[in-house]
Amino acid sequence: MPFKFTELKNDVEFKELVEVERVSYETPFCPLLNLFFPIHGQGPEARAAALQEATERHIGWHRGDPSSRWLKVIDTGSGRLAGAACWHTYENNPYTEPSEDECAWFPAGEEREMANDLMEQFLAPRLSYMGKPHMCIVLQIPWPFHTNTTDPVLEICFVHPDFRRRGAGRLLMDWGVARADEMGVESYIDATAEGKPLYEAYGFVAAKRVDFQLDKHDASPTQRRLEQQLLPFSFWPMWRPTLGKSNTADREKPWDS
Repeated sequence: MPFKFTELKNDVEFKELVEVERVSYETPFCPLLNLFFPIHGQGPEARAAALQEATERHIGWHRGDPSSRWLKVIDTGSGRLAGAACWHTYENNPYTEPSEDECAWFPAGEEREMANDLMEQFLAPRLSYMGKPHMCIVLQIPWPFHTNTTDPVLEICFVHPDFRRRGAGRLLMDWGVARADEMGVESYIDATAEGKPLYEAYGFVAAKRVDFQLDKHDASPTQRRLEQQLLPFSFWPMWRPTLGKSNTADREKPWDS
């Protein structure tokens, strides 16, 4: 059955979106899921509470950022959500002011300190070399912990396991890449190993792999538990120049300057 491509318009749509997002990152499992949307506790009630909290946070982030554009792909045969993506377009440098925000969805204390450390590691590449107008697709984080560049940012892109390898991901990428080329701006993505080949097909170039570390924290039961939940995790900061792959050979990469 064909897919229908549309933009998310109402807060009520986030409930299904967050449920599909969680299943997508559980298959195969991506530890980043536990950093952004942890389940505190065991059993169905804890999972339901985590989904509700994540839904409310998604709505708040989306409402609070005028650059946020959530796009989704619907399977017309079943009516199910096949996948979704959030693109951001920044007209100015979004990282001019330091952020004092924390991972408030973790309990205060040692656990939150370690989560904050990992979040800083996750944000460091884009803060280092994307202080300019761009589009971006990276996990949707408000500044402070996101804010104000014109390049597109793909905040997040996921496809439900039932609908993979059928073109849903390409529909979500086509929109942002076309918009970036139309605007003549660069793009940025944080890629997992699963998403990296798709992004490379659109002309994104990978920087050096980043591996999460908790080594600087003293050994403790909390540290060992978080290492089990959040590590190992690696990602690749990826950049796409204006007009994509046809223009990469003669362009200096942002991490080279």
